Amino acid sequence: MSNDESIKKKRRFDWWYFFVFVFVFLQLCFYIIPQFRPGIAGAILWYFGIDTIIWLIIGFALLVSVLVWGLFNKTIWNRKRIAACVLIMALAISPMAFRVYPSSYDDSPSSVHFRLPLDGSVTIAWGGATPKVNYHVMAPDQRWAYDFVVTKEGKTHKGQGEACEDFYCYGMPILAPADGKVHAVVDGDPDMPIGVLGGGSHPGGNHVILEVASSEYLFICHMQPRSITVKAGDAVQVGQIIGAVGNSGNTSEPHIHVHLQDTPISYIAEGIPFYYYHYRVDGELVECGIPTGGVAGGKWGGQVVEHVGEQTDG
Repeated sequence: MSNDESIKKKRRFDWWYFFVFVFVFLQLCFYIIPQFRPGIAGAILWYFGIDTIIWLIIGFALLVSVLVWGLFNKTIWNRKRIAACVLIMALAISPMAFRVYPSSYDDSPSSVHFRLPLDGSVTIAWGGATPKVNYHVMAPDQRWAYDFVVTKEGKTHKGQGEACEDFYCYGMPILAPADGKVHAVVDGDPDMPIGVLGGGSHPGGNHVILEVASSEYLFICHMQPRSITVKAGDAVQVGQIIGAVGNSGNTSEPHIHVHLQDTPISYIAEGIPFYYYHYRVDGELVECGIPTGGVAGGKWGGQVVEHVGEQTDG
């Protein structure tokens, strides 16, 4: 083989540059475009970018193909080829950058007044604006979601917590957080065994979707099977009992999940921030706020809140 033919053969090895740059460019678009708040289009692009498994597979497949091809053809590694391999590895871990979805509504919260969905002292498991206090922030539709549990000394259950009935919030009445019209109801999914994720017809398990304002749909999820007291088309009033806390759907333990989005379709939506009104935190009255969650020392360390009605004093 002549020297020219050898050079051409080694240059043919560089076919993979094209795919590296295409995939890196696409991933940059998936991240950058949502920052301009284009609405649902941004949410759809975000899902492509945040899909860790897909990018790990693409990155790993590209890297293995390149290494095998290079070894087989005894290709000389130069700076460009090494740099491209580094880009492949960066591509594989790039979903880590998709930590907080930039919703179009981040600066335009709902004007609806919401009350807490449970009476008595409840703990915010997850809620707030940052990943530290709310793991939902990376999901477009659940960007401003809350999870509620009941804790005693930081624990959500008595004993070993092996059954749903061991959890303090299990079976508690769920109250409509706002006036609205029932858009849809899912009921009949079983409560899942503790620690078993998934199951049933929907990740939210048994749930109610309330239309609380134009293009504002409140999802209330993980209810007990056959506990829901409303049906599609019903008008509900704030504080009305609509079901009971369960463990249906994609949930590791009994709790209630609430989030507000701009369409009634799961996933294809953007989350809308919303405030709870008239509640106490550590004895202090909060007229309007976004209570925060989080974990501290292996226990739920979020704010403990309690609805107090429309009172104006402490």
